[in-house]
Amino acid sequence: MLRDMLSDMLSDLASWEAALRGLGWLGGLDGLDGLRDPAVIALALALTTLLVEDLAIAAGAALAARGSISWELALLAVGGGIALGDLGLYGLGVLARRLPFLRRRYIGARASMLREQLTRRLPSAVLLARVIPGLRLVTYTASGFLGVSLPAFSGWVLIAVSAWTAGLFALGHAFGAWLTAVLHVPAPLAVALPIVALALALPLLRRRSPSALSAAPSPASASAPVTGSER
Repeated sequence: MLRDMLSDMLSDLASWEAALRGLGWLGGLDGLDGLRDPAVIALALALTTLLVEDLAIAAGAALAARGSISWELALLAVGGGIALGDLGLYGLGVLARRLPFLRRRYIGARASMLREQLTRRLPSAVLLARVIPGLRLVTYTASGFLGVSLPAFSGWVLIAVSAWTAGLFALGHAFGAWLTAVLHVPAPLAVALPIVALALALPLLRRRSPSALSAAPSPASASAPVTGSER
């Protein structure tokens, strides 16, 4: 089973490389070892987070272990890309607020109350949304839709993304060192494997323990139709 997981990881990294090559970012360089410009790697990692976040984190750790990029720059690139994506979800909520039919249906007398509730619970809402799959879209877009303070939202997003990304890098580094020492797994795959394993495990844990969501704030309550108007 471990061999199959390693094979899948290698396939994912190869697909990531092939995609960059298709965009012309790898030019005539041969393989990941040819990525000599850390700035190009950092840009590729940041953009990859907008498509497949978990793969970008795993690829960043693998490339850092390979020596193609420093751990610090990989962390900055991946974390920065993830944070920009989260702020983009907030922006979608702000744009949705301008649609007349959504304003008529969802913006009304209860909007201020919902915004105050979400603002009070913003730290736990953002942190839980970062960890629990499926919560981020509704939580972050609701924050923009309800007009939660952008500086406060941005601050907690940066804290959540920094803690999450650094934690995954640390997990990959620690368990990767063990996999390399004990099972002789190549370092780039060894550091990426625990990250991918956790990314696959979280959705399974959520399905097995639906009660984990009960403690999470519910910004989706904003979807209840309300009447009136709010300036």
